[in-house]
Amino acid sequence: MVDTARTPEGGPLGAPGDGPCVACRSADVSDEGVCADCGRAQPTGRDRMVADFGQVAGISDRGRRRARNEDSMAFGVVTNGAPAVAAVVCDGVATSDRADTASQRAVDTALEVLLDAAREGGDAEAATRAAVATAIEQVTALADPDTPGTAPSCTFVSAVVTDSAVTVGWVGDSRAYWLAESGARALTADDTVAAELVAEGMSEEEAMSAYQAHALSKWIGADAGSLEPRTLTLTPDGPGLVLLCSDGLWNYLPEPAALVDALPGAPAEVGAMAGADELTRIALELGGHDNVTTVLVPFPPTT
Repeated sequence: MVDTARTPEGGPLGAPGDGPCVACRSADVSDEGVCADCGRAQPTGRDRMVADFGQVAGISDRGRRRARNEDSMAFGVVTNGAPAVAAVVCDGVATSDRADTASQRAVDTALEVLLDAAREGGDAEAATRAAVATAIEQVTALADPDTPGTAPSCTFVSAVVTDSAVTVGWVGDSRAYWLAESGARALTADDTVAAELVAEGMSEEEAMSAYQAHALSKWIGADAGSLEPRTLTLTPDGPGLVLLCSDGLWNYLPEPAALVDALPGAPAEVGAMAGADELTRIALELGGHDNVTTVLVPFPPTT
């Protein structure tokens, strides 16, 4: 008996005409993938990946400036027993080789570990550490020993959502947020040069002016060294949404309150797909300078 539903390995690939126009939202998109109202050709394949399981939904879009989409997402739902959802978002490091392959390999392999633990009722923080270890092993194996300095690399953020808790883990600057009408907050803290300087006591203004302030201090890849993710478990006191996203979204909407305001309804009421679609649309409308990945998981999950 199949007890999980998950995005397929290699990514949930969209096709022209699968949804409204990504530019003007018109429903009049031809089978050839051209909007009859604004004339924009619709993205296909990895350019725009969409999946909706009700309890979790996500969109990963190439954006308007990048040549390809190097973000990846994967998520799954345990369909019998105690309800649980696991989701992973990875952002390929653009300066590395085969960044899209690295991010996809990481989300696919990490999700399997998280879903296995969720089915068995295992400790979510321990499962998150094991998932990252597996992702590191798989991404490291992509490196070409004859081409130093170009090791495929990515960031990582994951969530395991049960009917009582939300557990997140991360490496790099992809983020997780808790979105609710009250108490919305960021659940992760970026692994960047600036963030580490602030943690050491430097003012945010000074840290942001430091050399390579936005550069990653941790990532997943053969050249990343030994590392473990940071983890956090939240016990919400009411319904809301868990958001996983790449910097293509949070660069435009970094504050939790702004994300809540951008949703097409109250966090406890809006559907995961409707919320992901609207947040992605806003990031594209504001410029779409980077790949944009948005995954939403309602809390508590339902069977």
